[in-house]
Amino acid sequence: MTSRFTRIVLPLLAAAVGAAAQTNAWGLGHPDAKLLVGIDLKSLRESAAGQSFRSQMGAQSPQMGPAAMAFGFLEQIDRVFISSPAISSPAISSRSSKTGRAAANTSENPPFLLVVEGTMPIQQLLAFLPGVAHRYHMVDVYRGAKATDASMAMLDSRTILIGDEKSVLAAIDRRGNNSPPASAILARARQLASTQDVWMLATDDLSKFQPANASLPGPLAGQILAGQIKGVDLGFAVRDGFQFEMSLATESEAVAAQLTQLLSEKIALAQAQSPETAETARKLHIATEGNRLRVNLALTKEELEQNVRAFQSTHQATANASARTTVPPQIKTATSPPASPGKIRIYGLDEGVREIQMTH
Repeated sequence: MTSRFTRIVLPLLAAAVGAAAQTNAWGLGHPDAKLLVGIDLKSLRESAAGQSFRSQMGAQSPQMGPAAMAFGFLEQIDRVFISSPAISSPAISSRSSKTGRAAANTSENPPFLLVVEGTMPIQQLLAFLPGVAHRYHMVDVYRGAKATDASMAMLDSRTILIGDEKSVLAAIDRRGNNSPPASAILARARQLASTQDVWMLATDDLSKFQPANASLPGPLAGQILAGQIKGVDLGFAVRDGFQFEMSLATESEAVAAQLTQLLSEKIALAQAQSPETAETARKLHIATEGNRLRVNLALTKEELEQNVRAFQSTHQATANASARTTVPPQIKTATSPPASPGKIRIYGLDEGVREIQMTH
């Protein structure tokens, strides 16, 4: 009886304790976060669109090599959670953006924490972890070679922390905190996470989250770096069709109008270059409300499947065209004329240089 209890009940109790001790990502993030991002990869994989996409990519992805390893690793990640407080005062460089305004050029990297949850291949990861581990509150923390490199910690068998060392150590201190400090951005994040597969929230100037000396191309990126976008509320889901909503808080009504025109031009160009997306583009709604730009798109499950099939068809056609135009070069073996007999000179002999005439 005791043996049976040990074999059956104890493993169940251990599993229950392990489930109860799972990391609460909400409590790990920065208490003063002004940027939060969430990606539910498990939900994306299990959606109809995700399964179709995975099947297509799996058929064309290499079976070995770095790409296959990265694809396999992504298959084991369930959720990604990112948090960051804004840096205090980004410097302003003299480099002008396409908007004609000075672009922000931060001299410091903003603090950040990335929480990765899933079924982690621990033994495989150990080969890629930077530096030598040091123990902090019974957790192995790996530091990069340089002070500016990210640190990484294996919080438990299902959770990895990546970020600047201060943020990683602080997250370890906060682990097990089931009641993170209440804040408006965290409440909104939880609301989005319940319905969206990918979401992003920012409640401050986006240039304050820019990595040091980063340079992003394009007019929209220029406006981000110039500090003209003051907040983001974004989310999309493929759980039942496709739903996308985005709200940008801009510096002024003029900037919101300018962004509306820019996006409209981009959409018109995409329609001209890809007629099969024209119907979907017509369903994209762009509007301004004061200094806010709002964008939303909703597709039914059937419309989403049609778009996935169109993407697969275009992708396959591109791959076939590339295969037809890539012809392996022909290797020609050049026939060299027979070498004429020559001489071999031997140096260092007592009698001096000796020449030997070759007959063939």
